[in-house]
This record gives sequence, C-alpha cells and structure tokens, in this order.
Amino acid sequence: MEGIYSRIDNSYAKFTKSEKLVADFVFQNPQKVLYTSITDLAEMCGVGDTTVFRFCKALKLNGYQEFKMLLAQDIANKKGMNNAIAGTIELEDDVRTVCKKTFATNIAALNETFNLLDFDAITKAVDLISAAKRIHFFGVGSSGVIALEAKQKFMRILPNVEFIADCHMQCMAAALLDSRDLAVIFSYSGSTKDMIEVHKLVKQNACKSICITRFAKTALTNQADVVLLCGSNEGPLDGGASSTSMVQLYLLDVLYMEYFVKHYNQSRDNKARTTEAISSKLL
Repeated sequence: MEGIYSRIDNSYAKFTKSEKLVADFVFQNPQKVLYTSITDLAEMCGVGDTTVFRFCKALKLNGYQEFKMLLAQDIANKKGMNNAIAGTIELEDDVRTVCKKTFATNIAALNETFNLLDFDAITKAVDLISAAKRIHFFGVGSSGVIALEAKQKFMRILPNVEFIADCHMQCMAAALLDSRDLAVIFSYSGSTKDMIEVHKLVKQNACKSICITRFAKTALTNQADVVLLCGSNEGPLDGGASSTSMVQLYLLDVLYMEYFVKHYNQSRDNKARTTEAISSKLL
C-alpha cells in the first residue's frame, strides 16, 4: 500500500497554493500533526479548515482522521518502530519497564490536564448542572464508557441524569432536549461525526452544552457553552488509550465533587438514600 509521504509527493504538483502550504507543514512537522485537530492544523498553515479537508480528499482519503492514521503508520515505519505497541511500550520491554512507562504516561496526562484547567469554566459547568431540568450524557466508543460512568456517578446524588448507548437513540434524545436542559458530551478528538450531530441537535432547541475534549477548536466545540480540555496525547494508532479515559474521569470527578460541595446537604442526603437502597445487595 502506498504510504502517505509518497501520496503527497505524487500529488504535490496538482495541489493548489493553499494545499501546498499544508503539504509543506506536514513534511516539516509530521510528529506535531499527529496531535492536532483539523482546525489547529489549518491555523498553523494559515489556511481554512476546508483547505485541509480538500488536501485529504486530493490524496483520495475519506478525511482528516484517515490522513493522520496513515501518517502515523509512515512515521512508525520510517523510525523503525514496528515493535512499538502503544505509545512508548515496545515488545522488548520487561514487566517493570511496562509498569514504569505506563505509570509515567498516565501521570503526564493528569499533570497536563491539571495545567489546562480553567477554573472559571469549571464553575460555569457546575452552575449549568445545578440549573438543568434534565442532564443527558453523550459519548460513543471509549468516550461512551465515560459517559455511562458519569450517569452512574451523578445518579447517586441527582434524579435527573441519563445516558443512552445506542447512537440512533442518542440523536432522538438530543432532539428533545431544550433550553431548560443540559448536554454533557465526551469526545477526545472533537471530530466524531455522531457527537457533532448530537451537538447540532441539542443546539437547535437552545440546550446548554458542556464538551469534554482534547482540542479547544473543533467542529464539536464551536457552539459549546463550556469546554473542558483533557491533556492526554493520543495518537491515531492509540485509540482508546487508558490515559485518555483517566483524564476524562478526572474531569468528571472534579465536576462531581464541586457540585457535591456546592449542594452539600442535598448531595449528602441523596447519597445516603441511594447507598442505603443497595446496601442489601452486599454481603
């Protein structure tokens, strides 16, 4: 299969002037491109999002995510990293090294997420949770697992939270939310088609939204009322990385604890009632 570098080389003469700017940036900064959104790359190249998309289409690709996946494969082959499993883990690593590298990756992701925290945004997010008639958590894939965890966590202290796993039913639920409600959307890339569609649907009826994602400027975050950034660098070949789930869970914990503190008496009483309700299920 033809590598992405070869595709760019073979198509370079046919690119527009703007598309050549993208190609030049990719050749000069391939590693950096792996961890950027389509909007971020466009800004770095001084072009529009549509130019980057056309660049991908000119290479006969479905879109930007496929481009990044092929670029990651080419980089790995070029560096002789065929033995790399995930991130820095390699086949030759012993148990201690795997444990040490995994620990370092997760700690680095948590540290970066903490440094990215916008405390005003957290306060606003908790205010939106407090004011909402209904709170619906959305996510697909590994982010869907976090959305389910969000429901399970908040339902211990709130009666008005929901999560639906099926993508079609998520869209149906989104279409019925209104200005009194809140949508909390988990999406690492911010470019998942299902979540972009869900966000469009909730915004049609002026529903408030919180997006928990990696990139500040994406198709998902355009209309968000609050954006909370997670600091995990997940490459195109590292989908579902545990460090990404960990930082999303961290942000979820922050929202939960801040809400609990802000509504202490209500949260304490509801937590006691829900805990008692399942106490007979334990030995």
